[in-house]
Amino acid sequence: MRLDGGAATHVGLHRNENQDRHLVGSALFAVADGVGSHRGGGIAASIATEVLSRAERVDSLQQLIALVGRANRAILEAAKDDPRLHEMSTTLCVLADLQSADDPPRLAACNVGDSRLYTLDHRGLNQVSVDHTISQNLLRDGLISAAEAAVHADRHTLTRAVGFEPRLYVDGWELAAFAGTRLLLCSDGLTNEVTEPEITEILASVKDPSAAADRLMKRAVRPGHGRDNVSVVVADVVDGPECRPDRGDRLVLTSRPAVPA
Repeated sequence: MRLDGGAATHVGLHRNENQDRHLVGSALFAVADGVGSHRGGGIAASIATEVLSRAERVDSLQQLIALVGRANRAILEAAKDDPRLHEMSTTLCVLADLQSADDPPRLAACNVGDSRLYTLDHRGLNQVSVDHTISQNLLRDGLISAAEAAVHADRHTLTRAVGFEPRLYVDGWELAAFAGTRLLLCSDGLTNEVTEPEITEILASVKDPSAAADRLMKRAVRPGHGRDNVSVVVADVVDGPECRPDRGDRLVLTSRPAVPA
C-alpha cells in the first residue's frame, strides 16, 4: 500500500498573508491553519508542520498523537521567548501511513481545531473529524440545530488549538487503507466557501490528487469568495486491499476523542 498526494494553497482574496501551512510527504500529510497575531499564526503553523516533517516514521495512532503534543510544546517554547508571539497557535489535521504489517494496512489521523478530514469512497463523502468550536459544542449538546450552527456567531471560535495551552487534547482515528479511498485534509478556507456536494463532485471527477487539490483551491477563491486563506491536501490510497462491505469491512476502525497529547 502507498499514498499518492498533492496540495494547493492560496492567500485568499481578502488577506495580505497566508498563515496556512501544509505538508505532503511519502507517509505523512498535514494542514495547519495559524491563529494569532499578525506574524504569530503563520509561525505556529510552520513550527507544527516542521515538527511533523522530522518524524522518520509513525507506527501507531498513539505515536502520532505524541507528535502533535511535541508540536504543541515547541510552539509554546517559541512564544515564551518572544512576547510578540504570545498566544500564537494553530489548528492541525494530520494523516499518517502506519508502517506496520497489519492486514488491512492502516492509517492514523489526528485533529485539533476546525481544519477537517474527509474520506471519499464508494459510500460517498464522509467528514471524519469534528470541529472544535463553540457552535459545534452547542450542536453536540442539543442546544442549537445544524442550521443554526452553520450561521452561529461563534462558529469560528475555537475551543482547542495547538500551542494555546500546555494541556492539549487531540481527536484521533485509525482508518483501514482500502484501495481507491481518497482522503481530503483542508483548512476552513475551503469548507466555508465550497459546499460538500461541490467538494464531492471535484474529488470524484478529477483523478490526479494534485489537480484535484488545485481545482478545490480555485473554487474556494473564485470571485465573490476567498475570504480566508485556503489549503487543501488530497491523498489517495494506491495498491491497498479492496474494500469488501459484504464481509463487514469498515473504513473507520477506531475513534479516540479528546486524548491528552
